[in-house]
Amino acid sequence: MVNRRGFTLIEVVISLTLLTVVLGAVYSSFFTVQRAIERFDNVSLKYHEARSSLDIIRREIEGALLEKNDNSDKTENRTFFKIIDKDNFGKSTSILNFTAFSFKSITANSISYFVRESNGRLDLFKTPSSATIATRGNTIDVMEGIEGFSVEMLFNNKWVKTWDSSDTEELPETVRVSLEFDDNGKIVKLTEYASPMIGRRL
Repeated sequence: MVNRRGFTLIEVVISLTLLTVVLGAVYSSFFTVQRAIERFDNVSLKYHEARSSLDIIRREIEGALLEKNDNSDKTENRTFFKIIDKDNFGKSTSILNFTAFSFKSITANSISYFVRESNGRLDLFKTPSSATIATRGNTIDVMEGIEGFSVEMLFNNKWVKTWDSSDTEELPETVRVSLEFDDNGKIVKLTEYASPMIGRRL
């Protein structure tokens, strides 16, 4: 006689249990890897946005210009370089206003960088406008969800957080611009240094 012995019910149940455990582990690993990839992509995007924004700000500061004003009435001067030190509940939110030749055009522009709070989140904005025409440009969203934006100048070997060319009558020698953002619970700070180049002896 041919032995046609098959699987018992207990063997089938054990096999299905083991298969379920293995598939559960595989799916769990798959979704864990997927979440890690998504977090990495989001953080990579933040780093890219911050570095790109700092690079643009650096190049604009290098193109900053300041006309010498011979009149006693300083309000007639259309060029300026001004930094205002501000904070939002302990987070630095500097305001940067200056006149510069844009690397995208040959005309001088008045450029303003500032931070706005919305629903507990800080966003960095930019408003470029013509320095020769009394019109205000569109507000551009530079970077969303930042933890801080600080601008400092090197003056007498010290970093200061305020500057007004109407008082100093000159541009700062070195400017330090920093952006802070959250990297999965860790605050990351990226910094760029810039020196105005127009009118400076090489």
